[in-house]
Parts: sequence; structure tokens; C-alpha cells
Amino acid sequence: MRRAIPILLAVLVSASVAAPSMMGVPGLYRVNSAIPLGFNEISFKLGTSYWTAANEYTNFIYHSHYLPQTLLFPEITETEHTGQGRLSLAYGVWDYVDLAATASYSGTYYERDLYEERSTGHWEEIQGFESVNIVLHGGYNPIPTVEDIVWLGADFRIGLAPADTVFLRNLDDPDGQWHTGQMISTVRKPFSTTGNGSYSMDFLITGDFGRWLPMAPAKMHLNFGYSKYTQNYNFTDFRVSPDSVGWNYSDSTSIALEVTDGIFNFGFGLEVPTPYADIFFEYTNQKLLDRDNASVSYFTPGVRFKNNSGTFIDITFDLSTSEFDPQYYDLGHGLYQTDSVVTEAQRAERAPLPIGGVFDWGVGLGLGFSSDMMGKEEQSNMATLSGTVTDSLTGAAVFSTITFPGVPIPNVTSDEITGFYTHLIPAGEVPVTVVAPGYGDASAIVVLGRNQSITLNFKLVPNLGTISGSVRDGEGRPIANATVIIGSTTPVTVTTSSVGVYTAQVEAGTWPVAVQIEGYISDNQTTTIIANETVSLSFTLRSALRAGEVMSFDNIYFASGSANLKPESFPILDSVAILLRDNPTARIQIAGHTDSDGGESANQTLSQNRAQSVYQYLISKGIAGNRLTTIGHGETNPIVPNNSAANKARNRRIEFTVLSI
Repeated sequence: MRRAIPILLAVLVSASVAAPSMMGVPGLYRVNSAIPLGFNEISFKLGTSYWTAANEYTNFIYHSHYLPQTLLFPEITETEHTGQGRLSLAYGVWDYVDLAATASYSGTYYERDLYEERSTGHWEEIQGFESVNIVLHGGYNPIPTVEDIVWLGADFRIGLAPADTVFLRNLDDPDGQWHTGQMISTVRKPFSTTGNGSYSMDFLITGDFGRWLPMAPAKMHLNFGYSKYTQNYNFTDFRVSPDSVGWNYSDSTSIALEVTDGIFNFGFGLEVPTPYADIFFEYTNQKLLDRDNASVSYFTPGVRFKNNSGTFIDITFDLSTSEFDPQYYDLGHGLYQTDSVVTEAQRAERAPLPIGGVFDWGVGLGLGFSSDMMGKEEQSNMATLSGTVTDSLTGAAVFSTITFPGVPIPNVTSDEITGFYTHLIPAGEVPVTVVAPGYGDASAIVVLGRNQSITLNFKLVPNLGTISGSVRDGEGRPIANATVIIGSTTPVTVTTSSVGVYTAQVEAGTWPVAVQIEGYISDNQTTTIIANETVSLSFTLRSALRAGEVMSFDNIYFASGSANLKPESFPILDSVAILLRDNPTARIQIAGHTDSDGGESANQTLSQNRAQSVYQYLISKGIAGNRLTTIGHGETNPIVPNNSAANKARNRRIEFTVLSI
């Protein structure tokens, strides 16, 4: 079972192929792919869609066709049924560019509630040729590090529509909603244009996760761009009111209206391929930039059935995610019933949306052929490659990535416990390269026939070098148990031995090396490690001060009864200056002490003066004065009784106390 999973994943990844969207170029339903069709490839698709929506009316006035009376319905529902047929054809004019053309025909039928006078309800219809769209589409994968994984593309569409809008007018008897000769505009019919053109430019991004992560066989598509639509309306508007026997008409006005709309297009699609069908999900939103709160958006799940002959069947289901606003679509007719003058801007604001109003739900069916799909996914033309990846020295399993340079085959990884890998690859000559951190690459070329299985084991040579050295203090004494850290991302850590020596094997390269141990200032250096060679790198650590630490010296000498330093004291004080320079933020207190000989007051003054002499000496060695303070204790703090010459010598001392670091 474990070996079967990668094989199945390989089939899934290879199963995603190019089939046309509604626009005829490669894609899903409304969302287009950035991956082009391919040079000399061809596809065509015959699609049909059905949408429906329920429109609720209150206080609906209807004049009977059969009896001289006017009826008032408190509530009435009209159901709108719209169908669209599309034929698309695409051809790959270059490896990265294809051209598509789509023609569409649409029809809308309106089914009103039943009422007593009629047994079948009331029906209206409009239908006719809708538009022709020409699409230039292209895509390229320009980033070498993610070749065949991320594609960037664009498409440019030009739409042409019929100039005659007669088929959009009511030719039936007046019924209270539409009147003879009036534009049937208060509907959700998906207008494309009426008598003028449109164009759009969209940018496309496609990510093929299956080529990046074999465990995630999926593609993502992102579309965003801009469309411009122009609609022309030529009609006569009039005021109308009912009476007991019919309708009164008055104050007609001729309208010649041109409406332009800019639209922001957004689409996101995710497809998951399987051996015999692609399952996909889309979200699309078209926002009209020139109108308030007008947008059309759908969530669309779908499935594409396919086979090796290149034929396919698409089934989709639309669910609306935006609201239908009835203020649009009536071309200002409602305003004209109450206002003497309706401006062109007011009528344009209430013109039908060129992309149609959103329906409650819809379904779609598409049948087609794509030469790009022919012969794809034939397992009979596949072969199985498997084996193990191990360390050439220890024989241990190695977690590695098996790649196929220059060939569009997804990578696969070996098991970190067993080192085993398996993959389904096309028959023929295939290059194989194994890559693992800390090891040199290993490559081979395999030649496989159809349905053949071959075992190819790799033994990787460690790409390691040796680093060694010693760690000592400022006096040259070895420092045991110091921590040596080599590298940064995945560092190798060792400790020094009892004689201050360390050694480690690490991956070849240029790495930082740091040494740490309590009581010493950390140090670091950078070195280059060469595979199969030894590099020597030693450290000398300086002592680190600690807050509260007291350093006492009874071998700092002064002239008898004086604060003048004797020359033999200079080496000791020089070492203190070095220690302070090694700890540049440390602050210390210099304390002077005397024995009990002489008067107490004189000893107090002498100890203060001697501390001040040490202060001046350290300043002369470059130590900042704000890091030093002085105090004299006189004979008040002996460390041993003043009962012998030796003890008195010990009590005559200078102490350094670390105040802060």
C-alpha cells in the first residue's frame, strides 16, 4: 500500500490537462488558466447554460386580455428562465500564445403565477443572437526556480454584438409590466452588449502545486482585470396608467441612449485532478465601477470528465453570492411616470447591467474536444522507478529528494526511516538526480519501456569536512567543557575536552563558529570547511566579569606612608585595565584598605588617596572615568587580625568590586 500511494499521486498530477473555459481558452468555467494550449493544438467546445430566478411583485396591476376589466394582485411571482448556448474554437499559434473565438445565442422566458382567468399563467420571451468574442491568450513560466510550477499570463478579449435590439422589445399585448413596443429591460437576462462593442484585459496566475509538492496534486488559478462595455438603446418611453377598461398612454419621448460601464473582474479557481475527472471550485466577482452597489458574483463547483481520446464533458452549478437590485434594468421608465424630465444620466444609471443581473442559481453542460488531452495519462506508456537512498559509509537511510532535471516529472522524496522511494514516470530515457543535505549529488540516466519496473539504488557520499582546535584562556590555560557551535541554520554543537580540545564533522561550506562558556566572553570566527579535509581553528577567551564580584590585591605597592604607586605595581594594574577593556560596559569600585599602624584618621585619608591613585592610573590607560568610583575604608575592614607583620601586609590592599556589567 505504501508503494502504491506515490504511483497514484503521479497519476493524479499528470491528469490535469488543458480544456476550454466559457471564453474558449484553457481554463475551468469562468476562470481562465495562465497555461497556454500549446503550439498547433486545437480545442472546441459546445456549451449550454440555464439560470433561473424568482421576482416578487406586490400590488401588481394587470389588464385582462379577455374581459374589459383591470385586476390588482396583492402579490405575484414571476420566474425568469434564461438559457444560453455557446460555441468556441481555439488554436495554439505558438508555444505560449493561443487564439479563441466564441459565439453565443441566448433566450429568456418569463413564467408568471397562475390566476383564475387563465389556466397556464402568462408567458413572455425574448431570444436572439447575443455576441461574438475574439480572445488572444498567452502564458509563460519566467521564474527558473519554479519552472512548470508558477505560470503568469494574460488574455485580451474583443466583443461584437448585433446592432438591432428589436428582439429585446415586447411584441405581445400589454400586460401591466411590459407594453407593446417597450424595451423588455426589467429582467435579469444576461445582456452582453446591444449594438456596440466591448473589450477586456485580464492578468492570469496559475500555480501547479502537484509539481511542487507531490502530496498536493492541485492547481490554483487567479484572474483579475478590467472590462469596458458600451450599450446603445433606441426606444420610445411613455407614461401609462390603468383604467377600468385598459391603459391610458401619454407624453411619449424618444430615447437614444449610450451607456458605458467599466468593470473590475476577479476570479479564483481551484482544481483537483483525478485519473478520470477534474473536480474544481470557482469564485468570480464582476464589480461595476461606475454604479453604486452593483456587482455580479457566483460560487461555482464543477466536474470535468475526460478520457485519452481528447473529449471531455463539463458539468457546473452556479450559486449566486450577490444581490439583485431592481433599481437597475428599467431604463428610467419608473422615474418617467412621476417626473416630467428624466436625464440621460438617470436613465444610464438604471440601464441593464451589460453582464446581466445575478440569478438565484444555474447549471451548465459543456461537451468538447482538446487535442492537448489526447494520449495523456496512459498508464500503458508509464514505467515504475523505485529503489533506496543510503549513506555510502554507514548504510543508514537518507531522506532525500529525487528530481528529474529538464523533464516535467514531479519530484519525489525517499522515506527517512527506510530510504525507500518509488515513482511512476513516462517510458523512455529519463535523467535522475538525487539531492540531500550534507551529501554530494548523485545522478543516473534510466531507459524504461512501457509498463517496465526498475530498481535504482543510490549510495550518497557524505559531503563532510573536519574542524578541530583548542580553547584557552588569556594565560594559555586550556578551558574544558566550552560549547563550540558550528553553523547557523542547523548547527553542529560539541564541547571541549579536559585539555580544551574539540573536533567535529560538518557539511562543507563557509560557516560561523562560536565558543561559549560561563565566566568568559564568547568569541566567534568564520571558517571555510572543505569536504574530506581538516581545518584547524583555535580560540583564546577573555575572562568575563560578574556583578558583585570582588577582586582583592595585596601586591599593589605604594611608598611607605604615601599614596605614590611603586613601579612593581604597574603589571597588576595593567592587567586590570585589560580586563576592563574586555568588559566595556562594566563599572567598578576601587576600595583602599590599610593596617592598624598609625592613627585611625590618618589611615582613612591614606586609603582614600591610594584608591584615587589607582583611579588615575587606570584613566591613564584609557579607561573612562565614569566607569570608576573610589572609596577609602582605612583600617576598618581587615581580612585577618593585625597581630603580625605578615597579616598587616595582607590588610594593606586594594579591592575592585564589580558594580554592574
